[in-house]
Amino acid sequence: MKTMIKPIFIRFTVALMAIFFELCTWTADAQSTLERAEAFVRAGDWDKAHSVLAPEMERVPLATDARAWFVLGFIQKEQFKASGGSGQDADDRNRAVGSLQRAMTTGGLSASDEQTARDALDFLARSYFRDAIERVEGFTLGAEPEILALMGRYESILQTLNPMYDVSEQRADLHRYLGQAHARLLEAQRFADTPKEQALFDAAVNHYVTSLKFVPAHYPTLYNLSITLYNHGVRQLKRINHETSMFELMEIQDVCVGLFEEALIPMQKAHEQRPDRLETLKGLMTVYYALSRPDESEVYKRKIAAVLKKK
Repeated sequence: MKTMIKPIFIRFTVALMAIFFELCTWTADAQSTLERAEAFVRAGDWDKAHSVLAPEMERVPLATDARAWFVLGFIQKEQFKASGGSGQDADDRNRAVGSLQRAMTTGGLSASDEQTARDALDFLARSYFRDAIERVEGFTLGAEPEILALMGRYESILQTLNPMYDVSEQRADLHRYLGQAHARLLEAQRFADTPKEQALFDAAVNHYVTSLKFVPAHYPTLYNLSITLYNHGVRQLKRINHETSMFELMEIQDVCVGLFEEALIPMQKAHEQRPDRLETLKGLMTVYYALSRPDESEVYKRKIAAVLKKK
């Protein structure tokens, strides 16, 4: 019995030594891979650094090495900057975010590396927001889903960095800009008398209303919402011609009165914030006149004259 135990023990010891040797080899290889990648980083050769490190990242021990994920994320961030890419499908940026977040959740980063990773993620988050705003400025029909997706990426990264981070102001800004973008398309008249006109109007109003949920007393949003409602009423009036039936005329008038009454509320709220602002005084004078309320319209006409007299 004793003679059998010794060979088994020897074989077990040899197996352990082989495993230990393999682990040491993997660790040495991983360290060598990371060092070579970092040498390319110091040289500013992001593509070579990526080609050395990225293929090894799913293998042990690099797969659990926070420092390796941090270096890879930094490389991918620099590749994104160099590429000039944009949009939700900018692969280098998406990969950089994933790598840096993995580095932070894996644990074990030095304080310096963790701060650098946080700064890099903050930069990447804000690049998503900039892309969203750029697409609003050049807004076209069909762009909204990508814009909202970019905003979602921005919010999720910042809230990963700080769960208490308040993005209300940025959300309000984005929805106000989207409201303005839809209103501009309405004013261009390209979609007049088409189903898209009503869809654009509804979208403009909904975005303004959403913006006000985040920042309720925002003067420009209130004013722009009122103007959008009023202008849509005017568009309906302009459709009246000699072919308009009595029934259609009554229906259009009802719609217009409803829109003008809706426009009055945000215009009044905007006026309360800036009582001497000419644009809201003119807005109230005009809306009251459109509602066939000449006495109230005259009140604001006199206020306009008083403000102009002071200048």
